[in-house]
Amino acid sequence: MRRWLLLTVFIAATLPLMAEEEPVHAKIRDSVGERIPTHTVAPTYPRKARRDRIEAEVQVCFDIDRAGKPRRIAVRQSTNRAFERPSIRAVKASRFQALADDKELQSIKSCRTFIFSLESVSDLLGG
Repeated sequence: MRRWLLLTVFIAATLPLMAEEEPVHAKIRDSVGERIPTHTVAPTYPRKARRDRIEAEVQVCFDIDRAGKPRRIAVRQSTNRAFERPSIRAVKASRFQALADDKELQSIKSCRTFIFSLESVSDLLGG
């Protein structure tokens, strides 16, 4: 009986913490030129940063190959290192429109800026 009581108290105490696990996303600002994103992945807000109410902005620059995959991904600017890895992972998982065989591959760097804010995304977009 005591074990069930402890379990019930534990569950009741952790429910508010589980409610905070709703996904918090970053606003994304692109400068990808003519290459159209076909699949954009938003980075995961670092749990510890969310808990500590830390916000940040990370700019990641990369090349896009003929198939539409990001290559040579690097952080150009960052206001907090804790947000860099999730930003790089998001760019790696994103895809862009493939280039037709008759088109020339341009070597222009593309950049994507992630704005990590604890405000809801609709608030950031003005909606």
